[in-house]
Amino acid sequence: MFTKPISLIGMAGCGKTTIGKKLAAKYNFIFCDTDALIEKKFNMHLQDIKQNNGYKFLRKEEEEIILELDDIYEVIATGGSAVYSSKAMNHLKAFSTIIFINTSFIDIKKRIGDAEHRGFAMPDGFSIKQAYEERLPLYNHFQDISIDGSLSVNEVISQIEGHCF
Repeated sequence: MFTKPISLIGMAGCGKTTIGKKLAAKYNFIFCDTDALIEKKFNMHLQDIKQNNGYKFLRKEEEEIILELDDIYEVIATGGSAVYSSKAMNHLKAFSTIIFINTSFIDIKKRIGDAEHRGFAMPDGFSIKQAYEERLPLYNHFQDISIDGSLSVNEVISQIEGHCF
């Protein structure tokens, strides 16, 4: 078993939710996806929340959701913009290992395209490339472990197991 819970961080499209769900299912762990919690709270998709309230509102909601989490969750998939809140990231760091799914911009772009319908918590007109370049230092700052996001889901899970068991 893990020594403590894990929190997955990284860009949209890096595989946080897919990896988190599969890892949690493999070990019968309690899984949490912060984007899903936000959508449930408002009963709408992230993109609709952003359109109705703005990206700053979406980031604030993400921070509030994260601050409510504790170690009951053994695997947490955060939204890509979680790293904009030092308060939220320090909260996660207090009880979990932060794993950065480090995925190249080329792979992110292939996986999510223009992210038009993903509820991307960035100002309108901000490109995926700009977001990637802005967030990369934040992911590196907050991570405890960085794992190559170009690996298969099973390989990423094996890497997590190797670091966290």
